[in-house]
Amino acid sequence: MKKIRHKLYRRYVSGSQKWYSSIYIILLSIFIVWMIFFDTNSYLTHRELNKELSKIKHEKSYYKSKLDSEHVQYKNLKYNKEARERYARENYFFKRKNEDIFIIIQDSNTIKK
Repeated sequence: MKKIRHKLYRRYVSGSQKWYSSIYIILLSIFIVWMIFFDTNSYLTHRELNKELSKIKHEKSYYKSKLDSEHVQYKNLKYNKEARERYARENYFFKRKNEDIFIIIQDSNTIKK
């Protein structure tokens, strides 16, 4: 019994076992490289998607704040007559009776710096 156990032990510890372990290491390294670079759910793809997601979240917060400010301006124009008049005069060049409007357009080339 001891001889059989000794032979199995020598076969297990012999150089042939190192060959199998190196194949496992090679296969493991190939698998890791495949998962990082070549797979459809690779690390590089996830990194690009995370960058795009953060960009979209930033745009969402920007447009949300813009929408909130526009909503405040809308409420102001809806309920405030003076604000409506000022907005119309500034943006659409409306005027009161007996009033003249002069629009001065400056050319950017003639402005002195």
